[in-house]
Parts: sequence; C-alpha cells; structure tokens
Amino acid sequence: MICIPITATNTQDALRDMQAAAPLADLLELRLDYIENPDLPLLLANRPTPVIITITPREENGRFAGTDAERLTLLEQAITLGAEYIDCNLGWQALPRLQSIKGKTRIIVSSHNYAETPADLSAIYREIAATGADVVKIASFANRISDNLRMLDLIRAADRDCIGICMGEKGEVSRILAPAFGALLTFASLGAGKESAPGQIPAETMRSVYNLSRLQAGTQLFGLIGNPVSKSRGYILFNRLFQHYGLNMLYLNFLTDDMDDFMGSFGRLLSGFSITMPHKQVVMPYLDETDQMSTKIGAINTVLNRDGRLTGCNTDAAGVVQPLLKRTELQGKRVTLLGAGGAARAAAVALINEGARVTMLNRTVSRATELARELGCTAGALNNLNPDGTDVLVNMTSVGMHPNVDETPVPAEKLHDMIVFDGVYNPPVTLLLRSAAQNGCRVIPGIEMFISQAAEQFRLWTGIAPDLQLMEDILS
Repeated sequence: MICIPITATNTQDALRDMQAAAPLADLLELRLDYIENPDLPLLLANRPTPVIITITPREENGRFAGTDAERLTLLEQAITLGAEYIDCNLGWQALPRLQSIKGKTRIIVSSHNYAETPADLSAIYREIAATGADVVKIASFANRISDNLRMLDLIRAADRDCIGICMGEKGEVSRILAPAFGALLTFASLGAGKESAPGQIPAETMRSVYNLSRLQAGTQLFGLIGNPVSKSRGYILFNRLFQHYGLNMLYLNFLTDDMDDFMGSFGRLLSGFSITMPHKQVVMPYLDETDQMSTKIGAINTVLNRDGRLTGCNTDAAGVVQPLLKRTELQGKRVTLLGAGGAARAAAVALINEGARVTMLNRTVSRATELARELGCTAGALNNLNPDGTDVLVNMTSVGMHPNVDETPVPAEKLHDMIVFDGVYNPPVTLLLRSAAQNGCRVIPGIEMFISQAAEQFRLWTGIAPDLQLMEDILS
C-alpha cells in the first residue's frame, strides 16, 4: 500500500490535500502536529481512505508543541471517532492507556533514528513487538546503500505487520522495494514540498514510473550506480520501456560513494546495472569479465549479471558512433574530440575503431597527450581547434552543462562547415549547438547519445532492441 502524509498547516488545506491524494493513496497519514488547531471530527468525517493519525512532538523531530496530555487527548478522540490507525513513538508512557481503549483502531508503535541505521535492527523490532504493537514501524537514516538491504531483510523476516523505511536520498531504494519484501505500506509524498521525511518520493512517481502495484518478489532489479544520480532520467526511461514491453523488471537509482558497500550488498542481487561517475573504472576489479570494447576503453558503464557472473560492457561507444553514422561515414573523417576524461576516451576508441582520424584537445594538454599516445591519435590544447582541419567536432567535456548554460568550449567563429556533436544533454540545446546551427553546421544534440547508449544497455539486459522513437517520446 502507498500511504501519503498530509502535511498541511490548517484544517481546510488538509481537507483539500486529502481529496487530491485520494486517487494515488491506499491510506492517508494525517500529521496533526503540522495542523494548527485541527478539527479532527471534520477531518475524519471527510476521509476518502483509511487514515493513520500521527502527532509527533518536537523532541521526536515533529512539530507538536503541546503537552503529552493534549497529545493523548487528540489520540483518544481519534480512537473514539474510528480512526483506522494511530501512531505512537516507542517508549511513550501513554501507550498502555491507548492500548486499553483502542477498540478496532490498530496501533503503530514506531522508532525513528535520523542519524543512522542502527547495527541491530532486530533488537529494535523485538522491543517494539514486546509492547503488543499491532504494527511495528522502524525508520532510520541511510548513510550507505547496504542500510537498505538490512532494512529489507528485517521486513522479510517480520512475524507481524511491519513498516521499514530508510530515510534520505540513499534510502529511496527501501521506500520502493519495501512492499515487495512484505511491508504493510510505504510512504510517498503528495508532491514536491509536501514531504514529511527526507527521501520521500512523489506518489505519482511511485504509481506510474515504479509501477508499485505490480511490484513483486520475483521482479528483476536493475539500477544506476553513481554519485550523483538525482539528475539522471534513466529511471524514467527504463521503467517506461519495461512497462511498454511487458517485462517484470524495475530500474532504481543507487546513490553510491562506496563501491565495496554496494557490491557487498546489492551488487549480485541486481540483474544488471548502469555505472556512472565516479565508478566507471572503480567497478572493474569487482567484475568477473569485461568485453573487448570496455577493456580497450578501460571503463565500464553497463554490467550484466548472467547466473551470478558479472560481465562489464561499455555502451558509451555506441552512443557516440551511432548518431554520427546516421549522418556521415566515419572512415577517414577528421574528427576533433574535446576532452580527455572517461567519456572522451570511450568516444576516441569508438571513433578510431570506425576509421576516423582523431585529434584530442583538452584544457590540460598533458592528459590529452598521454591518452592520444596510448590510442594512437594526435593531441593539443583546447583553444587550438582548426576549423579547416575538422569534418566532425565532438564535445565530451562538461562545458555548457546545466547550470553553466552560458558557457561553450569553442568560440562561435570557429564553427563552420562541420558536423557538431555535443555530448551534453542538459540543457537539450547547448550554446555550442545554437552557435553551430546559426553558422550553418549540422548539429547532433546530446540526447541522441544518451538514447543510443541506453538502447544498447536495454538490448544487452533484455535481448530486445527498443524503439528509438519511443525512447525519445518518453524523454520528451
């Protein structure tokens, strides 16, 4: 079930938000600590779904500034009015009183830790269960990806209704997967700015993108491993593709700064995953094998799990050459490649493999020179672009990427009589592309690279070559 917290600050706004949330929610949590002078009879009389009544005091990271007696009175009133659930924090001395009068109302006893996910979650579970709680709720802060798996394992082992949540961006995995592991519910926000805890995902995203109602224990899991991951649109693209092709698969973001931690927890549980910065090289020692292209590039962006054996691949190469081959032959073409990082290396290997004559230009010339020597091409400084010696310009730097949208790696006057391909896809049309188009160049936006490499990832994972137009439609 999806439970949407109602965090309005007055009764009328709460009534409005309850109705807005109803199409997306199985339950609503009325956060009475947010509402000034809540009209509880009116709220409960107009509830469109079952509700949880929660009044969290300030010392528990809530907003209720009243006395314990006032809080108890409100919860007693909620029971009298027939609320389906009330939530009480572990250790509150009024809990026995509420249990003695609860009637048909179910009591959730909860423990929150906003600093970490404790080592022994089972001990907390047993302590809550010993109170006679109808539902055990544990919410903790995720400092590492493995915290999610420990929480999910706790849910799976629970012998009564249980809610387990890891908070924060690293804890989003637990919010999405908890129902498949047997959690009574997961919390999702009504929308941006209406979260009641860090890491809550909008309910609309839970329903339509993560397809939560169809999630089950046998769903194959995929994901993006990197830091940062919040700006990636891959989770939208791949989940929509899985739905379109009727595949029981799910793609998640794994905010990871410790590859040991990820590989030791989720690494071999996933059926495949994408790798982004800063792990494209870091991941290589953890794999059982790498394909020829990724070995030559020296970086991985795609991993396949074949019966527990992890194979590394690199689809960035396909992301570069396929959009170009739609416009021109690459054999013998003079390609000026901007950058000398991981993406530039993948592009250079792919272009040389197609027979292009590559010149690498970079702000730090020594990096370009070293890489060019290794790959067998030429190098120079970023400001040494020779337009008359360039048939194709490929930008693999981050110059012009959001938020620095007014920057360009090449002055407009040097852009003429060439194809200009920008690997940056946010914004969709960079200053480099605008300047090139104004000067009569053919341009290729970065979204084509993203789509081409993602299509190859999808094919490797599923055996299906996806419809590229469908992918473009999804992203737009």
